[in-house]
Amino acid sequence: MTRTDPSRSARSIVTQRAEFFPSLWPVSAAAIIGFVAGWAYFARLRLANHSVVAPWNELLRAGPLLIAAVLVSAIAFSIVKLHGSELHNLQLTQSNAMLHAKAESADESDERFQLMFHGNPFPTYIYDCGSLRLLDLNEAAADKYGYTLDEFLELSVPDIRPDIDTSALAQELQGRGAGFNHAGVWRQCRKDGSVFFAEATVVRFVRDGREQELVLATDATQRIEAEEALRESRERLRSLVDGAPLGICWGGYMAERFETVNPAFCEMLGYSEEEALNLSLATQVYANPGERANFMEILRRNGRLKGHELTFLKKDGSPIRLRVSAVLTTHDDVNLDRVEAYVEDLTEQGALEQQVRAVQKLEAVGRLAGGVAHDFNNILVVIKLSTEMMLGQITPESSLSKPLLQVSNAADRAAALTKQLLAFSRRQMLQVRVVNINSIVSDTSHMLRRIIGEDVQLGTHLGENLSNAKLDPDQLSQVIMNLGVNARDAMPGGGVLHIETANVELDEAYAKTHPPARPGSYVMLTVSDTGTGIAKADMPRIFDPFFTTKEAGKGTGLGLAIVYGIVKQSGGYIWVYSEPGQGTTFKLYFPTTNSPLEVVPWRADMAGHTTRQTILVVEDEPAIRGNVRDCLHQLGYTVLEADSGEAALELCEQNQGKIELVLTDLIMPGMGGREMARQLAERFPDIEILYTTGYTEDNVARQELLQGGQSFLEKPFSVSELSQAVHRILALQTRRMEARNTKPATPGVA
Repeated sequence: MTRTDPSRSARSIVTQRAEFFPSLWPVSAAAIIGFVAGWAYFARLRLANHSVVAPWNELLRAGPLLIAAVLVSAIAFSIVKLHGSELHNLQLTQSNAMLHAKAESADESDERFQLMFHGNPFPTYIYDCGSLRLLDLNEAAADKYGYTLDEFLELSVPDIRPDIDTSALAQELQGRGAGFNHAGVWRQCRKDGSVFFAEATVVRFVRDGREQELVLATDATQRIEAEEALRESRERLRSLVDGAPLGICWGGYMAERFETVNPAFCEMLGYSEEEALNLSLATQVYANPGERANFMEILRRNGRLKGHELTFLKKDGSPIRLRVSAVLTTHDDVNLDRVEAYVEDLTEQGALEQQVRAVQKLEAVGRLAGGVAHDFNNILVVIKLSTEMMLGQITPESSLSKPLLQVSNAADRAAALTKQLLAFSRRQMLQVRVVNINSIVSDTSHMLRRIIGEDVQLGTHLGENLSNAKLDPDQLSQVIMNLGVNARDAMPGGGVLHIETANVELDEAYAKTHPPARPGSYVMLTVSDTGTGIAKADMPRIFDPFFTTKEAGKGTGLGLAIVYGIVKQSGGYIWVYSEPGQGTTFKLYFPTTNSPLEVVPWRADMAGHTTRQTILVVEDEPAIRGNVRDCLHQLGYTVLEADSGEAALELCEQNQGKIELVLTDLIMPGMGGREMARQLAERFPDIEILYTTGYTEDNVARQELLQGGQSFLEKPFSVSELSQAVHRILALQTRRMEARNTKPATPGVA
């Protein structure tokens, strides 16, 4: 049951009476006036209808009534007036109470506002919308911004929002209405100049007739930085995916479309991204639908696959072999989700594998050639020397002459085949010597004319007084031949092949623009043609092994690679200049040398020697050793024999001063020819060394022979070649000894 407050009830009654009497007393006054007016009217009527005496009698009788009415009216008016004063006082009292209550309520509201404003844990400040001056801030804002209240009140909004000017801020204010507004993220500046990001909530209100805004600035720096880091992470991830050399794609398990593909994947198949996303996986991607079913089943069982090979269809319908690594992601153990796949194009790898197989074939051929070359050449030496010595003992009319010539020719063809095998495997011995490139170009041009055909015109322009260079003439001939063949293939309808030589000086400026060239004097060999030229995209790869622009089966891709290797091995440089349809020019530069050409007094005949010089033959093969001994005997030399390096050293000790030349095989069981020659040079420096070899696997030995300018005779050799080699070395030895003996004696005291 609800109880009523008595004081409250009394106030209600007084209030009702106060509301009643102000509205009652005008009604009462009107009633009295109406009564008096009515009585007067009635009296006039009575007077009009009766005699004069009668009206006075009536008037006297009505007088008391009139007096009573006036008294009643006066009393009523007094009562009404009294109550009206009381009611007026009551109204004043109530008005004052209401004003007091409103004042107390306003004070309480202000206290609550101050409590909420200053006790708020989030930075909060107030500013004037017209002047933009800051009016107040709470403690949290003071701590956050680093200002005191006095310092803060001297600032304006642009001072703490450095990224916005006054005009932009005015436009922003115009776009906000009264009440709550989410203003977004503001860049705020502290007193020390540091910056943080704040999530701003703005409340617009009016105080003292001016619009103001209260700003609740929640620090959002960590969130913004986290979002920025996440965005950058996504951008980096997207960049990695888009820039990945592997194709990347993913989609639903057994779905009909890809959900995402990267540019590399699109490039593999020849589609744009939009086209790739609209491909039907069942009919337009897999060359064999059965491969897809097998791939998905294996992936479902294992959850991931690595290096699985599939065949896809390109946009033009051609198949492309791919290596796919994939992961199957799931939301739970039941519902299968997406397939993430990483795709590698095997087209280039297939080509590389073919090149590797080709290299392996070359290596196998080289090893095979190297394995049999030594023994095979030893056999050929016996055949050639024996045949030539027999031919020297019979007349051309003899019945044995023709068969022996056939044997000799067959041995020559076998020797040429062995050299080709060794050259193909890059295991041949180089014979570097001082040469004049003009003579090599002249000699090679005759053979080149037969190769390039009649529809290609060959022209040469050989420089006068051309400097010498230190090269292997056979290798330089190979370079010219390779460049000539390439030029012929580039001129299927005929053209001009031009070869030129000249002395040139490469200066510092040229060397800087053509690394790794060094300034100096060079012999330039230029080979140019009027053919189809080389595409700009192919220029960086023309010297790569196995790179060719010719049709399949028309080129090995080794020609220019061999040219580049020989030039570099000779200490030279090569550059190519070409444009499609404008022909090609190769410029080769070889360092010059001041050394003179070797001029050796060759003996034209093999018989008639009476010098009886002594030669020691060191060879582990008895047949070769015997043939060489007999051949040298016929040439008029005294010959000693040794089957090993150790035996040769003993013979040299026993015959000191008698042996002029040691002819030794490079490869022998036990002490090889190189080690034996080293010890001989220490003990007997006047003894000359002539190596015989057909092949060496020892790269160190080969390099020392080439760099040291050692003399060697390549197997298989003929009697004439053996005679010339021996004569040349002994002639040089004789000239050195004569020069030593004729040298003037140093003046001294007698």
